[in-house]
Amino acid sequence: MITSPVFYLLLLLLAAYLFRSKRRTRNTLIATAVTLALFFTCRPIYNLLSNIWADGLTTEIKPGTTYHYGIVLGGFGEWDEERDRPDFSKHVDRLLEGIQLYHKGAIKKIVLASDGSNRIPDNPDDKSGNPIGMRKYIERLGVAPTDLILENKATTTRENAQFLLEQLGDSLKSARPLLITSAEHMRRAVMTFEQAGIPVDPYATDCIIMEKGKRNSLFSFTVMNNWQTLLHELIGYLYYKL
Repeated sequence: MITSPVFYLLLLLLAAYLFRSKRRTRNTLIATAVTLALFFTCRPIYNLLSNIWADGLTTEIKPGTTYHYGIVLGGFGEWDEERDRPDFSKHVDRLLEGIQLYHKGAIKKIVLASDGSNRIPDNPDDKSGNPIGMRKYIERLGVAPTDLILENKATTTRENAQFLLEQLGDSLKSARPLLITSAEHMRRAVMTFEQAGIPVDPYATDCIIMEKGKRNSLFSFTVMNNWQTLLHELIGYLYYKL
């Protein structure tokens, strides 16, 4: 399902053009498009609803607490085969926080869960999504090879939980792992893992912050991109719930 607000705004404007001979219908469509544009570009509205969506899922790790597994969900980047280096996305906080927690001793082993970009394809000669390069890169950041686990089959969050359970077995259930992912993705991710029989503690990244002294514009078209992610998570959550 398309979750981009821009798509539906353009659809409304196209409908207004097609019904231009019917003044009342045309004006209603244009007014609806303008109203939705103001709603989806209003930063305070997005910040409020996004924080409500992530409320209660930003658990702080208590001092002295150690998790055996820290599961870092994919989406933080892809491997650039041509340049032999990672190409990180805006969600790289997931990986960086996981590595930091490892070095602090909060987690013993980092589990990288695939989002499809780092999976091993059925064709062994196809190097797309090469997880070996990403492993070597993370090891260069000080993570011991024996403390890095790759789940490289999944393309969805549901498959992450299923394949990790197959790969790591009951050790995932004996002690709650720490689930590390973006705040917007956390609610759906927690529900998915618990549906698979894996109770987890959440550790949210990419949280909305308000920098002191920084003035943010009331309206911004860039907020629409954030709405696309939030709507995707909401629809995905409802789908998994049903």
